[in-house]
Amino acid sequence: MAGKDLDILKGVSFEIQKGEMLAIVGASGVGKSTLLTLLGGLDRPSSGKIMFDGMDLFSKSDIQLDQFRNDHVGFVFQFHHLLNDFSALENVMMPGLIRRMNAKKLKAAALELLDSVGLSDRLHHKPGELSGGEQQRVAIARALVLSPDLILADEPTGNLDTHTSDEIFNLLKTLNQKRGTTFVLVTHNEKLSSRVDRRIKIVDGNIASTA
Repeated sequence: MAGKDLDILKGVSFEIQKGEMLAIVGASGVGKSTLLTLLGGLDRPSSGKIMFDGMDLFSKSDIQLDQFRNDHVGFVFQFHHLLNDFSALENVMMPGLIRRMNAKKLKAAALELLDSVGLSDRLHHKPGELSGGEQQRVAIARALVLSPDLILADEPTGNLDTHTSDEIFNLLKTLNQKRGTTFVLVTHNEKLSSRVDRRIKIVDGNIASTA
């Protein structure tokens, strides 16, 4: 920034176990979202390594990192980023359609996921016809449709009321337990973060505590 280095994360080191549900917590601006984008290979660290199942992510080229994300990672953001001109079913199918996967198998997987998130009666509704909580459920199903090993969720309940936030978190927890998918969540919500397997608190770019 303006010719100066800006240290965001400093000596952060930890392991995430397969099937774990982990929350990253801390005040705004401490590096939580940066950590999430690094874990997903969206940004490259200026130093250090991120290992995934024995692979050094940042020894890969940008094209190889793209492939890694496609094969292993699903993203859920505070803003759902659904495509407004497409139905809920089409939005969930979209990652597979882009990869030119078998449409019949892809549709079956999308239907199963939309049923699991309680939207089997909203398949053909477009995002503008869905509530905020329903839109986030579609985004969660979309993140899961390619059966990734890891879901990275950045404030997935940040725009929702308390009741809907609880519903969405319960859904994530159920999917984590039933599917064995690893979840890493960035959240400000202390109540929700207390219900995960483990919390990592970031203060000024450092891990202040883990429990």
